[in-house]
Amino acid sequence: MQDGFPTPAGFKRVAADAVRTSGGAPVRIVHPDPELVVSFAPLGRMANDWYQFELRFPTEGLVDVLAQLAFEEQRVLWLRLPVRARNHFLAQFRLDGTLRQLTLTVSGSGRLAQPTLCRFERVGLTGQLATAARRGLDIVRRDGFGAAKSAANYVWRLTRPGSIVVSRGSASAAGEAPYDTWIRVFDEAPERDRARHEERLASLSTRPLISVLAVADAAPKLDDQVYPDWELLTAAPGAAIADRLNALLAKARGEFVLPLHAATRLRPHALLDLALTLCRVPSAEAIYTDEDRIDAAGRRSDPRFKPAWSPDVLDAYDYCGALKLLRTSTMRRLGGWRAETSPAHEHDLMLRLADAVAPDTIVHLAKVLSHRASNDDETAPDPSATLRALNDAVARRGIDAGATWDGAHALARLRYRVPTPAPRVSLIIPTRDNAALLAACVRSIRARTRYPDYEIIIVDNGSVEDATRRLFAELGTDPTVRILPRPGPFNFSALNNAAAREAKGTILGLVNNDIEAIDEGWLDEMVALAARPEIGCVGAKLLYPDGRLQHGGVIVGLGGVAGHAHRFAPASEPGYLQRLRCVQNVSAVTAACLLVRRHVFDQVGGLDESLTVAFNDIDFCLKVRAAGYRNLWTPFATLTHRESVSRGQDFTPAKARRFADEYAMMQRRWGADLLADPYYSPHLTYDRNDFSVRLR
Repeated sequence: MQDGFPTPAGFKRVAADAVRTSGGAPVRIVHPDPELVVSFAPLGRMANDWYQFELRFPTEGLVDVLAQLAFEEQRVLWLRLPVRARNHFLAQFRLDGTLRQLTLTVSGSGRLAQPTLCRFERVGLTGQLATAARRGLDIVRRDGFGAAKSAANYVWRLTRPGSIVVSRGSASAAGEAPYDTWIRVFDEAPERDRARHEERLASLSTRPLISVLAVADAAPKLDDQVYPDWELLTAAPGAAIADRLNALLAKARGEFVLPLHAATRLRPHALLDLALTLCRVPSAEAIYTDEDRIDAAGRRSDPRFKPAWSPDVLDAYDYCGALKLLRTSTMRRLGGWRAETSPAHEHDLMLRLADAVAPDTIVHLAKVLSHRASNDDETAPDPSATLRALNDAVARRGIDAGATWDGAHALARLRYRVPTPAPRVSLIIPTRDNAALLAACVRSIRARTRYPDYEIIIVDNGSVEDATRRLFAELGTDPTVRILPRPGPFNFSALNNAAAREAKGTILGLVNNDIEAIDEGWLDEMVALAARPEIGCVGAKLLYPDGRLQHGGVIVGLGGVAGHAHRFAPASEPGYLQRLRCVQNVSAVTAACLLVRRHVFDQVGGLDESLTVAFNDIDFCLKVRAAGYRNLWTPFATLTHRESVSRGQDFTPAKARRFADEYAMMQRRWGADLLADPYYSPHLTYDRNDFSVRLR
């Protein structure tokens, strides 16, 4: 694209470095169009103060902007610029240190190289306070009585050196439903912007033929598609759907097929975005997309913003949904849809496809490209057909597992069995005094763990209280328990690494001293998953003592580095897209209760001892993912975590400096990965952990 990107006052244009990610993540495309990377360097040293950065682009198409601020002190800050209105970005932040370079990664379907405004200005404390006051009004309008909690979060963010702390509260209008705001600000508007989409079409270097396989009684409407290279094949009604699809597959001339069902309506840019994605990922075997519902009046609702490729979720249900583009030759090689698994033939097809192709050829295109009718009641999965498809997958994979059915929630479960003989597990529990807490932890494990072969290693980090000495003496009589003295300053990573070197187990379990077992099968479940050769870290469902959820997996990027999914949700909550009811592929899990094979632990070098308190578990899990393993969270291992629900942020100067250093290290090491958790959607908020839609 022709680059006419303006240079903000006080900067000069410099060569841009390529943005690198760590690898190991599944393939997700948010915007299939070519992105633009531009870099600027200050003309002189910029004072440590408050600054405002504003970008505005034409409203045709969509624009998204990632910013990287690089400092002379080898510190970097990555952030997704907050959105004030469609294609209009405004951020206000404090610079701490000498800014060396500002790099922008601009992506989307809009006019990326033609911003109408590019402004980076010093506003000082007065400007910051004025913006903060406006932010406070936004919070009160948005949250009402919840404003106090939001204000506390805002104050905490103010203590993070160099991080973004002030932006417009949201882009929502008064009285507007959240999803309506998202549609207005973050969604394509193909009817209004058709000319821009025609320009996107002209940029395609190849235009593969797409065969649309329609099994509805009435032919779907496709004449509004921007992309012209398609053929429509329809099947006569009467035969089973799987048979009708196979008949159409045999006739298809296209390189790719797109099955289309009666209740699914394609948006005008759908085929275009699929074709653009094929240009980005020419090896793609399958592309699945996001979707929502629409009523007769055109009102949209119920968005389904899906995770990137999650094979363990697929074992529970066909989360990929209604719209899937599939490579024709591979479909024919697989034999198409199997009528004997109807009505679960689509789920069965995805299971067979997953076993036949490389994981990086199954692509999630994170765009809403289709609607389902609001009055179309989804048919619940058929238990017997789904179990047949899963049991066939078990036989095909040659794994020791059995398929079961959760009738209450219409979900399947592929239940892996513990290997024979059961591998020894070393449960590592760092502690310093607080004998009552540790006693409850160890006694609960000893009383409520069915697993036959484990040891407990208590890493004593300099306990001095008499109650702790008495407890150690008591526990010392239990041959399952060992006390490993490791005095000195607290370093969570070093304590666990030291115990791992002494451990006898082939599976390591990192356990906090405020964890309590409540379900006898917890360790069996976690070992069965951790023993799988393709799996790295396994995390558990952790509950506060009052029954609310403490840990439902980790969302990387939440709050800047990471946060817990669905924190404070009721224990019975299903979670967004059922994610609290089935095993989930995740980027990371908390080390409050984490299992991993010793081989994997050693392969990635254990925990990083320069991360003494914060983020060491997130860093470890990301290293494991980068090494090619999948991390999992399971709801079928439930424990209590007595982390204080009301505990606030620690503002002591020394701890604040330590936190800032560890935050900066995560930004420097993982950078862009922190803005793109593949198992979370870019269309959901990174300000909260409740899976609400993005509003800024």
